[in-house]
Amino acid sequence: MSRADWVAAARKALVASGIDDVKVDVLARRLKVTRGSFYHHFDNRQGLLDALLTDWAVNNQRELDALRGQGAGIVELFRIWLGEDPEFPAFDIAIRVWARKSRSVAALVSDIDDGWVALIQAMLERDGIAAPESFVRARIVYFHQIGYYALSITESRADRLKLAPYYYQGLTGMAPPPGFDAAVRPPPRTRRTAAADVGA
Repeated sequence: MSRADWVAAARKALVASGIDDVKVDVLARRLKVTRGSFYHHFDNRQGLLDALLTDWAVNNQRELDALRGQGAGIVELFRIWLGEDPEFPAFDIAIRVWARKSRSVAALVSDIDDGWVALIQAMLERDGIAAPESFVRARIVYFHQIGYYALSITESRADRLKLAPYYYQGLTGMAPPPGFDAAVRPPPRTRRTAAADVGA
């Protein structure tokens, strides 16, 4: 049983039942292994919780850094969101529910959210939208996506692609650029695979 297996099991428990269900004994029974396997990879439960939170944070930070480095725009952001790992939304919301019980988790979530809003604001400003409108629209764009997660909205990718130009115009106040439909069409799972191998 690898470290990645334990993190994956912890993520599954977090999504299904919340942070209080992420316990060594509970996970060991589900994995049908002894506690010794756990302590081969982690010193204690907190070590597993730290790895679980790192899983979420590293995926977000990796994506933020990549988009900044590419000088990407809102169209690229839409492409990433439209191609995200279908398991990510539930994981993201589970982390946010956990944050309501932990100041340290809440602080990390806030830092990541601030990073996303700042990135989206910079994208909008490159498109000619000045502050403070760029800041407000950046929040609207980002919080709209989090709202999708929180409400567990289920749509086929085809339906989301059909609606994407209207969301783009409604959220940014700009008409979709030429070639928008092709530009936002993602390959499978381009975004935020909730990798369990962090620290493996």
